Amino acid sequence: MNATAIRQGISYVTNSKGEKTALQLDLTNAAVQEIVEDLIDTLDAVERRNEPTRPFEEVKNEILASRRGV
Repeated sequence: MNATAIRQGISYVTNSKGEKTALQLDLTNAAVQEIVEDLIDTLDAVERRNEPTRPFEEVKNEILASRRGV
């Protein structure tokens, strides 16, 4: 991914005074699509930051047990 490819997929929407009021993203641009996906993943992580955690071994054992049909 390079900055030029990303910039080509981003446009500003301006009002009659020339003030930027919105951002338009070209989701057919693979570089822009990757940035948007990263942004959404980050937002998901922020929303979940206060959720309780579980030890890795506990989760691993649960998954392995489900595969064995236990």
